[in-house]
Amino acid sequence: MKSIILSIIVTAHNSGKYLAACLCSLKLALGDHFDLCEILLINDASSDDSESIYDQFALGYENVKKFNVSYENIGMVRNFAVHKCSGQYITMLDGDDLFIRASLIDILNFLRSRRPDMLITKLNEVLVEAPEGKVAPFSARKIGQDRAIREYLIHKSFQAHFIGKFIKSEILKDHHFPDFICYEDAFLFLEVLQHCDKIFYSGSGPYLYIKRANSLSAKIDEGKIKLYKISLERMESILGGDYKSLQLCHWIDFVNRYHNIIALWHDRGGVKQCLENVRTLPFMLNPYVRLSFKLKLLKVKKITKAW
Repeated sequence: MKSIILSIIVTAHNSGKYLAACLCSLKLALGDHFDLCEILLINDASSDDSESIYDQFALGYENVKKFNVSYENIGMVRNFAVHKCSGQYITMLDGDDLFIRASLIDILNFLRSRRPDMLITKLNEVLVEAPEGKVAPFSARKIGQDRAIREYLIHKSFQAHFIGKFIKSEILKDHHFPDFICYEDAFLFLEVLQHCDKIFYSGSGPYLYIKRANSLSAKIDEGKIKLYKISLERMESILGGDYKSLQLCHWIDFVNRYHNIIALWHDRGGVKQCLENVRTLPFMLNPYVRLSFKLKLLKVKKITKAW
C-alpha cells in the first residue's frame, strides 16, 4: 500500500438505509486515488444492517478497516476513530451523507503538495437526498488564523462541523472531543483552529450534507440545548474578550431559538446577564456583524427582560 495521505472516518449508528449510497459515493469521490487513503468504518451499536454493509464494502481492501463500538455517543466515537488513524490528514464522513463524484482527487493532490495544517471546504447543504451533484473546480485560498476565526464566528462561510474539513493528523490527535451526543464539534473546533497556522479555505467542497428530519441534530431536547450552552461557554473561555461582538451573535442565536426552554431554567441568569451587558450601539455599528443578528438582538433583549 502506498503512503497514506488521508484517513477518512465513516461513522454509522443505524444508518443502514443510507450507508450503501454513502460508501459508494466515497469510492467514486476517490477514483483511482483510493489506495492513497485509509478508510475507517466505525459501527456504533447499530441494530440494523449497518455492520453487514460495512463488511461487504471492506471485503478485499487492505486499506479499509472496520471497528465495532458500543458508545452511542458521537464524541466518544470520534475520539476512538481519530486515534486509530495513520494517515497524514484526517477527515470525516457521516454514514447518512454523500461525497460528490471525483471531488476528493484534487483535494488529495492539494494536501500532498501544499501541506496545510487545515483545509476547510464549504459544505453543500441539501434538504433531501439529492442527485450526486457536480464538483465545482477546486480552488483554495490561504487565510490567516484571525480571518478563519472571524469567518467561523460570522457563521456564514463555514461552521464548526468536522465534516468537510481536512486536518493534519498530528494536530487533531492532540485534542479531545468531549463525550457529547451532539455539539461535540462546536465544543472542539475553535481549540483545534487555534493550533493551526497554515489554513486554507475553498468555496467549493466535496461534501453533500443532507438535512434530514430524523437526524440527531434535528431532534433537539433540553439535554442537547444544555450541551450547546456548554459549547458556547467553551468558546468564551478560548477566545476571552477577543471578537466579543461576534461571540455574542452565537448567544443571540441560542436565546432566539430556545428561549422557551431557557426561561424555565433556574440558572438562566448568566445567559440573561450576557445579553443585558451588550452595548447596543457599538454592536449595531460593527461591520462584521450580520444584519440578521442586529435585528435578533433587539428581539432577545425583550425576551430576556421578561425573565
